[in-house]
Amino acid sequence: MLKAFICQYWRYFVLGSACYLVIPWAKAPSWQLTALWQSEQETADAFKPLLKFYKKYGDAVFPALQAQLELNKLRDYERELIADNEQFSDQARDDKWATASEFVIAHVATDVSKNELRIYDSECRNDLCQIEIAAPNGLTKELSQLVLKFASTLKAGDLEFHQLHEENDRIILEVKAGKRLKYNFIDEWRLTPATREQWLAEVGEWLKKQK
Repeated sequence: MLKAFICQYWRYFVLGSACYLVIPWAKAPSWQLTALWQSEQETADAFKPLLKFYKKYGDAVFPALQAQLELNKLRDYERELIADNEQFSDQARDDKWATASEFVIAHVATDVSKNELRIYDSECRNDLCQIEIAAPNGLTKELSQLVLKFASTLKAGDLEFHQLHEENDRIILEVKAGKRLKYNFIDEWRLTPATREQWLAEVGEWLKKQK
């Protein structure tokens, strides 16, 4: 049974590699790229935890184990997407959320600072917002206090301080939301395959039996 599982694993690897060659937009998961350069000993070492797990639970664990491996690939792919969206310049716009957040920023700036905080511009994208604040004399003590109060109030609206940049006559305040990133159609499709719920159910069912 174990030998058949390992053979099936490598068939998936070869098939997956072929798919990535013929589908230009697809990204190969990191585990496949790593496997290309592993020695036989490294591959054997990688399978040791799997063999230990198998000896403990036997054939009954295979459906749940296969389901968890698939879920792990989805998790790793989303981590890659999060890394790709780490910088404001890399992000596309989540229009509904961005428009609402820009409105909140404008309202808070006026309400908190009593118009003492001059906002040149604010733009939100996927989970990051950049706010350009006038600083003709640099980041003075008085301006720092206003910015701190402004950022603290935005925090109540789920916009946490992320970073601050100083430029010639302005500062760039960057705030980050705790929301899930919004992805394009293809990425969402890859992250939520029709079989995902089945995988979750198989893992959940197996875990219930272990209690």
